[in-house]
Amino acid sequence: MVCPPPLNVAGFTEVVFKIPHLYKAYQKVKEAFRTRKPDLLILIDYPDMNLRLARAAYKENIPVLYYISPQVWAWRSGRVKDIARFVNRLAVILPFEADFYKPYGVKAEFVGHPLLDRLKQFIPSGGLSARDEGDQILIGLLPGSRPGEIKMILPILLEAAWGLTREYDRKIRFVLPVANTLEPQPIREQIRPYQERGMALELAAEDSQTALARCHQAIVASGTVTLEAAILGIPFQIVYKVSVVNYWIARHLIDVPYVGLVNWVAGKKIIPEYIQDEAVPQSIITGAKRYLEEPEHVLKIKEELAAVREKLGHPGASQRVAQMALEMMRGNRG
Repeated sequence: MVCPPPLNVAGFTEVVFKIPHLYKAYQKVKEAFRTRKPDLLILIDYPDMNLRLARAAYKENIPVLYYISPQVWAWRSGRVKDIARFVNRLAVILPFEADFYKPYGVKAEFVGHPLLDRLKQFIPSGGLSARDEGDQILIGLLPGSRPGEIKMILPILLEAAWGLTREYDRKIRFVLPVANTLEPQPIREQIRPYQERGMALELAAEDSQTALARCHQAIVASGTVTLEAAILGIPFQIVYKVSVVNYWIARHLIDVPYVGLVNWVAGKKIIPEYIQDEAVPQSIITGAKRYLEEPEHVLKIKEELAAVREKLGHPGASQRVAQMALEMMRGNRG
């Protein structure tokens, strides 16, 4: 088995500084194709690198199983041609993706979302959950897992949380889980002034899933965490902001009706999105107050989130992909 080094890159401008490292990793894996002749190449997400590796594997007659589709339905749809040519089987995790690929002749199979396995211990099974009990409301603040996201989004979330604290006093607490990709000390220093002013904010070492499972509602950055909150049935709001340059590039390359994956799966905007200039504390405060003061609205949102969870399939995605891999290694590439 050959695994490339971890390459955590996000944004359009940030990737430029990683090009030498990316190229070195690419050449290393290509050499392994030639010298070790693997029976199967399994690619997971990370399209810019992985589609190049798929092309290299094709030249060496190595079958390719791609798990987690590039988001060609959102942008750079021209990559579908490469997928159709160089990928033998594609395991997709969003319900609409298999139908998207049909016209292109790609053998795509919906296997369900892997989050359903990771979160099954937290998925509501009916009745009251722990977060429905007690007098205090716990709100999750999840500004992202990368330093750039923390820089742009966390100040907005903290100001919104402070506004809610002033209005509701001790009825509200906040929890901010720190991703293992981040250094907690700078975040601790950033939140300290708010804690000193009386905001009940807990900096938690637990992962986002565990923290969300305790919350009544959440304010999150766009990304996989939106599906985590949906699966857990937690009303939330989506906030996202990037640098002016990255936003300008994105506006010219990406034409999508929604930013949040949860709204893509739902096929409509069930969760509010505050993007770039709309990402201001007062809008977030207004949205949080609806969840706090309108029980009928909360019930409707939870029903919509339950429908999203149903669309994401059933637990066992990894086992299904493993079965696909076994079939391919036994000679069934088609």
